[in-house]
Amino acid sequence: MEIAIGIDVHKEKCTAFAKFAGKGEPRPRHEEFLERFNERFRRFDSDYRGMTELAGFVRDHSVHVLIENSTKSQDVYWMLRGLGLEVTVAHATDLKQITESMNKNDDNDAAKLAGYMRRRLWGETEFAQCYIPMQETLLQRELCRYGLRLRSELTALKCQIHAHMLIRGWKLTRDYANIVSTAALRELNAADIDIFRFDAAKAKYLKRLISETDRALRVRMGTNRMFESIWSIPGFGILSASYMTCMIDDLSRFKNGKSLAAWMGLTPRLDESADKPKNCGITRRGDPELRKLICQATFVHIFHSESFISEKYRRLKSEGKSHNEALVACANSMARMIFAMLRDGTKYVSDSETLAEARALADSEEIEDEMEASARA
Repeated sequence: MEIAIGIDVHKEKCTAFAKFAGKGEPRPRHEEFLERFNERFRRFDSDYRGMTELAGFVRDHSVHVLIENSTKSQDVYWMLRGLGLEVTVAHATDLKQITESMNKNDDNDAAKLAGYMRRRLWGETEFAQCYIPMQETLLQRELCRYGLRLRSELTALKCQIHAHMLIRGWKLTRDYANIVSTAALRELNAADIDIFRFDAAKAKYLKRLISETDRALRVRMGTNRMFESIWSIPGFGILSASYMTCMIDDLSRFKNGKSLAAWMGLTPRLDESADKPKNCGITRRGDPELRKLICQATFVHIFHSESFISEKYRRLKSEGKSHNEALVACANSMARMIFAMLRDGTKYVSDSETLAEARALADSEEIEDEMEASARA
């Protein structure tokens, strides 16, 4: 029997729903089998044991599985593929019956996914298929996201330290540009205030983990040519170059630099109402962390090196564009330049001093503070 299965994936539990996908009407024994499947896998564990049980249940049938794209779904994809099942991953934004549903729950979502898969088997194309990278690339992404979470925690801690100081009317001996710099943390630790000592200890711990994560990424990237090309651009640090590398993964997926920029969500969204097209900001499609990192790298590049991108920023500013508008436009140009460099297998040519200075800022805690200050200026 040919079966279409939709799986609504979550961190701990999944919900699966199966529909007959063959020609004609299902026979009574087929219907009985599908009922037993839907009852048994209405809720099941998202781990390897749960997936093994599902694969074993349908082993004598022709099975086609559909899941929505998410970080967890990529793990599920490889588990099911390893168990011999055919799996398709769909872009969630294309699944309108799910995203725009007024009766959204796990059971309904799984059933609708099964319906999408069955119609696809019958020749209807309602959604774009997601690219799923190899498991080594997924491990690299996991390490990058861990580094991003650490940096996010450190940013939150900086706000917390400022709040603790403000409440107590306490000030450092000088106005440090970076509240978690070594000197600032030394002062906080020396103060006879418990919460300051705890803040300082946590900041030191996070900074150490960030440093270790960056070293692990550098080792894992090894002599990856794509990484080396991106890292050669002033503005990219180890984390941003690593994340860019493992997210792009296969350049052949992109037709040109414009399609790469569109994939990152850096192209203008078009509004054609009343037959009068106008730009309405960027689409913001794709991975938000990747978009944030390329904007950060572009910011460092603009203010710490000379290139056609920094020249473009100054020109757009002189034409009246805001800082953020000019920065995003330059990030689009950065994406196109990256595509050309990766396509041709070239590296960015820059003097060692400029490159070292830009890399240091890209990997530091000060980058977000500098970007906020520039946006307010």
